[in-house]
Amino acid sequence: MILRTVLVAGLAILLSPGPGGAQTDVRIGVKALGTVKSPMLLAQFRESGGAAGVAREARAVARRDFDLSGVFAVADVEPLYRKLEPDPGATGTVRVEGLVEAVGVGYRFTGEVFDLGTAESVFRRSYPFERDGARVIMHRFADDVLQALTGERGICETKIAFVRQVGRVKEVWVSDYDGVNAYQLTHDRSLALSPTWAPWGGEVAFTTFKRGNPDIYLFDLRRKASYPFSTRPGPNIAPSYSPDGKWVACALYRDGNSEVYLVSRDAQSLRRLTRNARIDSSPSFSPTGQQIVFSSDRSGSPQIYVMDAEGVNQRLLTLEGKYNDSPRWSPKGDKIVYAARHDGIFDVVVMDATGQNPVQVTSSAGHNENPQWTADGRKILFSSTRTGRRQIYLMNVDGSDVVQLTTGEESFNPAAGPRPRSLTPAGSSR
Repeated sequence: MILRTVLVAGLAILLSPGPGGAQTDVRIGVKALGTVKSPMLLAQFRESGGAAGVAREARAVARRDFDLSGVFAVADVEPLYRKLEPDPGATGTVRVEGLVEAVGVGYRFTGEVFDLGTAESVFRRSYPFERDGARVIMHRFADDVLQALTGERGICETKIAFVRQVGRVKEVWVSDYDGVNAYQLTHDRSLALSPTWAPWGGEVAFTTFKRGNPDIYLFDLRRKASYPFSTRPGPNIAPSYSPDGKWVACALYRDGNSEVYLVSRDAQSLRRLTRNARIDSSPSFSPTGQQIVFSSDRSGSPQIYVMDAEGVNQRLLTLEGKYNDSPRWSPKGDKIVYAARHDGIFDVVVMDATGQNPVQVTSSAGHNENPQWTADGRKILFSSTRTGRRQIYLMNVDGSDVVQLTTGEESFNPAAGPRPRSLTPAGSSR
């Protein structure tokens, strides 16, 4: 479909804040299937009261957010000046307008989305913010637009955790979902591995060698401190929270062999789920919490298995490949992503949750490992050596639109955070 610029009059009226920042909740069937995206015309944001610099900053953030969504094919256009007329030939194309105003000591952004096919406003909302809050507000606006148009909220307000290596030291870092605003979370001067987010977003579990043994610690983001969780003799590795946050699945060597266990979040209860003489590891819960996918070399080489959350009904999922590891269940429950090694090279593979239809979505670009789903299930985080050093990348589920998120020192073991909510788990006294 050809993108076209349409002029509209009365922008000040269209974008002026209505009572309570009202919006229509009209979903127009915007969706993305693989590399087919819905057209979006993103206008340069208007400004008033001397907010030109903030308007440019806000618009740049919005542009990147919509680009990274995997839903829209974005084109830059000038602001509207005349009334919009319906254009049936542009059905499915949306146009985004924005106005940034200086208000008192802060600012107000008003964003509006039009369906060009009907010339109707399908979303409008106003957001007050402080001078340094443009980025946060644009993330919220982009997620609001995605939810209004597709029914699925975006990931712009989420965070990612990952491991960054400087010399021999590996620490856990956190950044915005797009790699911006990265900061160091742990300062243990040791080796940290495999961070994973609690479902409420206020805690990160990880393995650390800070006391010599590989132990699992929990980092409380509100208190900015970590505390021991599982310090049993032998490796305590590969933590993964249950969807309700009450359990952490992990691999423990307490019986002389790597087995999958469930540890209650208060660290008082322990349940062993697997029992065999080979290595079982990398557990990941299904969105319902009723099943766990994991890796095991019980067949002679690492493969992907699934079991009920009680440890029963264990069965093989992968029927192709000699080395399959690091499985992760998609938020929608329909897919599983994992890393597969072929001819000494690791690549990312996506298959149905039943084990059918495996599709390799990376190729000819170094080692690609540590795949993780984003909260909306539209994107996959992974680490890759395609530029030499390991770095964190983001891509669509089909492997398209690969974007590098980190630079500099080696970064790997990415973990996508949940959408924001309370930082404290229900019933927790911590």
